[in-house]
Amino acid sequence: MTLHRRGLLTAALGASFAAPRLGHAQGAEGYPNRPIRVVIGFPAGGGVDTIARPTFARLAERIGQPVVIDNRGGNNGNIAMDHVAKSPPDGYTLFFGNVGNYTTHALFPNLPFDTLRDFAFANQVTFGPLVVAVRSDFPAQTLGELMKMAKDKPGSLNFGSGGSGGVPHFAFELWARQMGLDIVHVPYRGSGPAFQDLLGGRTQLMVDGYGLMKGGHEAGRVRILAITSKRRHPNLPDVPTMEEAGVPGFEFVSWNALSAPAATPPAIVRKLESEMGWVLENTDLPQVILSFGTFPQFDTGANVRARLERDRVTWARIAKEANIVAN
Repeated sequence: MTLHRRGLLTAALGASFAAPRLGHAQGAEGYPNRPIRVVIGFPAGGGVDTIARPTFARLAERIGQPVVIDNRGGNNGNIAMDHVAKSPPDGYTLFFGNVGNYTTHALFPNLPFDTLRDFAFANQVTFGPLVVAVRSDFPAQTLGELMKMAKDKPGSLNFGSGGSGGVPHFAFELWARQMGLDIVHVPYRGSGPAFQDLLGGRTQLMVDGYGLMKGGHEAGRVRILAITSKRRHPNLPDVPTMEEAGVPGFEFVSWNALSAPAATPPAIVRKLESEMGWVLENTDLPQVILSFGTFPQFDTGANVRARLERDRVTWARIAKEANIVAN
């Protein structure tokens, strides 16, 4: 990416994209020399999967080795994370997930793994909001009208999510609790299946990443009512923020990051960080990510760990206050 192109992108994002540190990590010579497997805790077609596929396709081009996506859905990504935590720490089995995956101990205190203890963090790739979506033939044209429907007929609307305790579930519960909405939560084994039931009319609304909704939105099958960030997204200029749509002070954003088993040699982890930084700096990936309704944002593994330490405390408090129970 030229400086001119990056400058334009940074201006559009409002400084959401930070230039990565480049350069090869010492001590990781020869890595990788065979395919890398990136495990995702959700079925294909969900928000994390949507970001992962173009990201790791470009990483594969950069490193000259295949990067294979391995979708292992279920239990809010815990099945996939447990698998990676117990995999050989050689840099060939990695995990790519969102803030919900990495903060699971807010809901699952007895998990066989601990995200801070059992994972080494390579880097952050994205940082961004979710959207509230309904089918295009849903009677409510605005978020305000949807909230009125929910208050007029408590329990009559169903909200589909990729699983109890996931990022969309947290965002939804915060919104519903703040506004006093009685909407039934229907958890699925991933956002992809939940989205299919939204399109099929078996649920009425979803809160999830725009990448999941993009195809349906562009085809006129899905209506986006609001976005969960404090400011509008440049690719969705007509979509109001939750605050603009009638939910005072509301903000909820997620992030995606790459990690490896904790005992992976630090030089390999840092090489992954460096190569991912190169991809975000020198390919069209930022524009692709931006088209999904989120923001490209590189950050180091050390900063991801520090952010996770803060987020886990916050999520534990929210889970307790909102009585969010994992499935």
